[in-house]
Amino acid sequence: MADPAPHRRWRIGIDVGGTFTDLVAVPGDGTSWSLADAITHKVPSTPHDPSEGVETGLAQLLARGIDVADVAAVSHGTTIGLNAILQGRVATAALVTSQGHRDVLQIARARMPRSFDLHATPPAPIVPREHVLEVEHRFTAGGAAVGPEVDDAGLARLVDRLEAIAPEVVAVSLVGGYAAREAEQHLATRLAAALDVPVTSAAAVWPEAGEYERTTLALLDAQITPLMTAYFTALRERLARLRVDARVYITTSNGGSVSIGSAVRRPVQTVLSGPAGGVSAAATAWPGTDMVTLDMGGTSSDIGVLRGGRPVLTTTATVGPHPLMTPVVEVSAIGAGGGSVVWGDRSGARPVLRVGPASVGAVPGPAAYDAGGTDAALTDAYVHAGVIDPHTFLGGTFPLRADLATRSLARVAADLHVGDVGLAGDASDQSERADGVADAAFRVASAGMAARLRTVLAAHGEVPEQYTFVAFGGAGGTHAALLADEVGVGRVLVPAAAGTFCALGAAIAPVRRDVARTVRTTVADDTLEALTAVCAELEADVLAWLRTQEVDATGTVTLSADLRYAGQPTTLEVVLAERSTEEAGSQALRLVADATLRRFAEQHERVHGFVDHAATVRAETVRATVTVRLGEVRPGSVGGTFVKTGARDVRYDGTARPATVHALVPHGGEPSVAGPAVVEKADTTVLVPAGWTATSDDGGNLHLVRDRAERKG
Repeated sequence: MADPAPHRRWRIGIDVGGTFTDLVAVPGDGTSWSLADAITHKVPSTPHDPSEGVETGLAQLLARGIDVADVAAVSHGTTIGLNAILQGRVATAALVTSQGHRDVLQIARARMPRSFDLHATPPAPIVPREHVLEVEHRFTAGGAAVGPEVDDAGLARLVDRLEAIAPEVVAVSLVGGYAAREAEQHLATRLAAALDVPVTSAAAVWPEAGEYERTTLALLDAQITPLMTAYFTALRERLARLRVDARVYITTSNGGSVSIGSAVRRPVQTVLSGPAGGVSAAATAWPGTDMVTLDMGGTSSDIGVLRGGRPVLTTTATVGPHPLMTPVVEVSAIGAGGGSVVWGDRSGARPVLRVGPASVGAVPGPAAYDAGGTDAALTDAYVHAGVIDPHTFLGGTFPLRADLATRSLARVAADLHVGDVGLAGDASDQSERADGVADAAFRVASAGMAARLRTVLAAHGEVPEQYTFVAFGGAGGTHAALLADEVGVGRVLVPAAAGTFCALGAAIAPVRRDVARTVRTTVADDTLEALTAVCAELEADVLAWLRTQEVDATGTVTLSADLRYAGQPTTLEVVLAERSTEEAGSQALRLVADATLRRFAEQHERVHGFVDHAATVRAETVRATVTVRLGEVRPGSVGGTFVKTGARDVRYDGTARPATVHALVPHGGEPSVAGPAVVEKADTTVLVPAGWTATSDDGGNLHLVRDRAERKG
């Protein structure tokens, strides 16, 4: 995109994906900048050591004219911890808990994985039962100690038993420990000194009621601590080799970022940071807009929701079968990316075409990459269908082989026929068989993503038609309009830096911290003083943390509570107060019960459809969030008109049809393009189907709008 300006300060965002490592540099010396000012770069990922790809990409980005002395900060999103958990490549752990609760992980929430499957097998616990040890100590909900403390003799016996297990890490999660954080942390500190291995206190990680969820979170944090510490150390060393002496931030699952020191102390907060990056970028670039983000990369498609420009957070996310009770950006993933394998499933009564969840990955990649891969991927379907031009892919820097794409799809067609139709025949026969597979692959991928999207929005009482799609990732703009047609959305926005949008999210992610405390009280005038006191303590916690993050800008502190009617099983998070960090640090907090109850009633009616004014409202958990934004995005001038560069036949709905091909230019072209058309950009290809019109704003962002006559419903 832009060329570097001399003596400009830069923030560099890095996102390591399954296929590519993306880098984006944005101006870091002002409060307002344009997407047109960003410098983007992509290199193949290095799965054997992700930091190698980071170093290679960063060196190449700096070589484009950025002086290493002008790098103000590096912000890095990573899924290393997530992949380690999903693949079981974690440290051997032991758990210390209270007497009588050794089976907390096996019992979990006493639910079967599938309610109506009597043969369903519960997932294996995060650590085996023989690695769980008990002590007599525990606490009440009010924080009072029950049972004798672990004295020196008891500690010695506990250490002997742990040494017999020989864990690499230990987690301590005592019953009621969330209400006695200092006491539980004290036991963890004594164990760490005696064992000389990392020991994690569950209450220090997240002090909220829910013994199973809190214990699981502490174990996940402990299990990835050695891996993440090693990776962050390697990252620092590689940055030092490049002579990058800048502040280093790590993006987090809540859509924010923290200093690398904070990430080392609590690595579990980074596990879903990769998917959250794009959602965070959309929130910064288009504040106040109801959006659904579609991050379609090489391995999967991640769907996020922003209501009023704010990411929707959840405390019920999972990593595999394991719950994450901390606030994370609600991103729902489906195994349908550009590298997702298109294959014939013959396990049932009839052969069925599937897309994903397996992926061809960065190596060898789709068949069209000509890197030794023979499995058909969704990218091969785009190439065969004419949506992607093999000669202009990634701006012509990565040529593809259309003949290999067609052959791989024809193999799938052969596999779907019980008679095992071979690959004999001329090229036209293969192309015809590949046509059917490509058509079906587009329908299957769209239907799978649409089902997931409808489920996510329905859980919040929303429907897709009210939202704008923001499509990014290498294949986001390629497939977004097809998905929009499937669900009835009439507006699609493809960002100027679509192919590196998650890296952009890392570069501009706000510094953010979430804390929580279980309170379990009613919301009324006579309980407001105690509720206010808890809020004030949490507010002081996040402000103290912010002072350690080397951030000078003014931010926002948001206080909220999980509220429910008495006897109701679920809660709704309701904002109690929102103040600037300057105001929060200088003025006493005041809460108003009537205003809180009114906001709860409004939200309850929107989500559940009714209000019970006679029922008592209870607060379960109080939350505090501090957020400091690192700049604002303003319009740019990278390109706002279209110039025709050619034409070709494109098929995306079962019929081949002529389509015009266009590129973006700053001025002198046409103001809009009507489909069927293809817009080719350096980082992605955007499909404009029939019945859609594309325009571009001054920042180079594409806006696709479906004609009213074409809208469903």
